[in-house]
Amino acid sequence: MEKPGFFLNPPPGQRKAMIEATQDLERRGFPYVFAGQGSAPAIRSSETAEHVVRPYLGASWLDGLTHCLATGMATERITFGTAIEVTYTRHPHEMIGIANYINETCDGRFILGIGPGHTEILEPFRYRLEKPLAHMRQYVYAMREAAAGQPMPPIIFSALRKKMVRLAGELADGVIWANAVRSHLPESLQEIPAAKRDTFLVGNIAPAYVSDDRGEALAAVRLALSNYLSLTNYQRYFIEAGYGEEVERVRAAIAVGDHAGIMGAVSEEMADDIAVFGTPAQVREKVEAFQAAGVTHLCLATTFHSENQPQAVLRVAAAFD
Repeated sequence: MEKPGFFLNPPPGQRKAMIEATQDLERRGFPYVFAGQGSAPAIRSSETAEHVVRPYLGASWLDGLTHCLATGMATERITFGTAIEVTYTRHPHEMIGIANYINETCDGRFILGIGPGHTEILEPFRYRLEKPLAHMRQYVYAMREAAAGQPMPPIIFSALRKKMVRLAGELADGVIWANAVRSHLPESLQEIPAAKRDTFLVGNIAPAYVSDDRGEALAAVRLALSNYLSLTNYQRYFIEAGYGEEVERVRAAIAVGDHAGIMGAVSEEMADDIAVFGTPAQVREKVEAFQAAGVTHLCLATTFHSENQPQAVLRVAAAFD
């Protein structure tokens, strides 16, 4: 088993501590970290889609590119990237300009993960949303034009369903899921051209929780999945992956504003197929299972653990010592 990486989303006041935690991860041989583009704490708004039980209302709580630059300046060997930087919040010329700067000054250790985000998150900001596949194609073309032949970091697309995976296989150097369904991954990866598979980056961000108490761990990962299940794109993906009954229960709970019902709709089978949780030995086994399914860059996410994110990351990392 190769060690996994981690997904980082430190809130204000914890960013220096997360850089220090990443230095610790580097010393202990963890190979990569990815930073998200975080949102402000959820607050209900009349402008937010009514069916989102726990809406996101901020896009600048954490800027992934900024955190990656700080990470690169403070480390020597670890690979780092964005997972993902939302395309609508930056012009493609600006995106590739910043990405190339980070990659050059940090010795080529940077990976640029980009994606169009989710309608429910972006509509409150009044972005003019386009069809995702056409948008991503045009965005990458614009970045490459702006780079004018200069070296670029690897570019990976966020994806859920097969059409975006196929587009990533055509235009990008890799693809990254958040909450990928492990049993469905081999089918999804058939969309990648055979000639690219040996070098194609396959990433996934998986909720991770270490505990000898299975009930505690299962409750934690159900909480982690609850916000994603409020998003239409995730509902469609989970249906594609074979969890239509769970999605129907989620939709019924959303209709009456029952957040506990959303968590309860996640079957143990579904949680086992998406999350990395249990005793340290079980967590290591789940990491191996994701790698066997084709994931080359598995990032463990702890954003739902506690308010102290650096501590939560290091707690999970201890399962691999």
